[in-house]
Amino acid sequence: MTAVLALFQDPEVPIQAGSDFGGTTLVHPIGVAALGLMALLALTLPRRGTFVPVVLMLCFIPAGQRVVIATLDFSFIRVLMLVVWLRMFLRREVRPIVWNHLDRTLLVWAAASIVFGTLRDQTVGAFVFLVGTSADAVMVYFFFRLLIRDYRDLVQVASVFMACSIVVLVFFVIENQTSRNMFAVLGGVPEFTEVRGDRLRCQGAFAHSILAGCFWACVIPFYFVCAWLRRRWLVVLLGAFTAMAIVRLSASSTPIMALVFGTGALCAYPIRSALRWIRWLVFGWACVLQFALMNTPVWHLLARVDLVGGSTGWHRFHLVDKTIEHVREWILFGTPRTGHWGPGLHDVTNQFVAEAIAGGITRLVLFVTIIVLAFVGCSRSLRLEPGGRTYKLVTWMLGTALFMHCMNFIGVTYFDQIVALWYLNLAAVSSLTLVPGARVEEQLAELRL
Repeated sequence: MTAVLALFQDPEVPIQAGSDFGGTTLVHPIGVAALGLMALLALTLPRRGTFVPVVLMLCFIPAGQRVVIATLDFSFIRVLMLVVWLRMFLRREVRPIVWNHLDRTLLVWAAASIVFGTLRDQTVGAFVFLVGTSADAVMVYFFFRLLIRDYRDLVQVASVFMACSIVVLVFFVIENQTSRNMFAVLGGVPEFTEVRGDRLRCQGAFAHSILAGCFWACVIPFYFVCAWLRRRWLVVLLGAFTAMAIVRLSASSTPIMALVFGTGALCAYPIRSALRWIRWLVFGWACVLQFALMNTPVWHLLARVDLVGGSTGWHRFHLVDKTIEHVREWILFGTPRTGHWGPGLHDVTNQFVAEAIAGGITRLVLFVTIIVLAFVGCSRSLRLEPGGRTYKLVTWMLGTALFMHCMNFIGVTYFDQIVALWYLNLAAVSSLTLVPGARVEEQLAELRL
């Protein structure tokens, strides 16, 4: 959801990812009308369709649309999510789930974010901010966790994203041709499109061009689930082409790299049985580079990434390098400032670094544990004999999307709309794969294989 990591934007906490419109009421009549319509849809659509207004809001309403009440930010997407959860409770649509370690770890991560982040900043404002962001994370994750019960639910979600991507591409093309963002009329995004290296970096309703590109890149694996289950390959290829066109118009290296790695993961499906050996081979090669072939750390490879011109790969390398160097500053509770580490390092463009400085080693370890559990769930499902070809292909697509997010984490910190997509991916993995922490028999019964 919008700013799941930055809904309560605190200007005194500059290292928190988010936009600069937090704490200010910003309402446009079109936005209010859209919110009212989406809330009505959320209350009237069948249970399986409650995600539709959420997806529409994420794609077309800037995160800046919000109302501030008693210093608390209520973005439109947050209000919509509250409406959805109210509907679910009133209609008793909150079903029992088979709890696993991913569900539990995410709750622990949310709690640790509050505790260690508050100890870091030691202000009431920071506590309120962290309670809000942690509650939002839990709310979004478990909304999709309850919603996605089988393949059909995932296909429906992907189909709505596919339809939205066509409309979003139209706005991106207009922005590219005019250098003006049409969503600026609502507020929360700049009117004039950013230019870097003689290339327009279109962003539409998203908070940044990089996040816009990363968002649509990571949706593409879900399209292939639609293609396989509905046998509509031409429609799906059109959707994938549309998403890739949006990525190109964002003119950012990070989402393009995600596409490259995602394409490699898709092509690796026929050799999935050798995946374990491939992982060890990559790890071994990284060790060889680190200790034998390179005069600089292996993460210096980040400095060499520049696919579109004007990339800030060196900044990303420098950030990781200085984070390791200053480990004593953040290892316990995180650190409220990173600007003194070096020029421009107040700009934290790495999700793993952001987790470390936001909550110390505890939050970082919990975040990595969430990722590991999700991949383990996919791996166990791929080895499941009763699963069948369809189930394994769906699992592979979920793992591919997860892998693309992890590649994005190396080059950007998530905030605003894309955070919802991350939790959607985690929730789908938790619902559709054999994540450790539950009896396999109960999980298979829930999967209905």
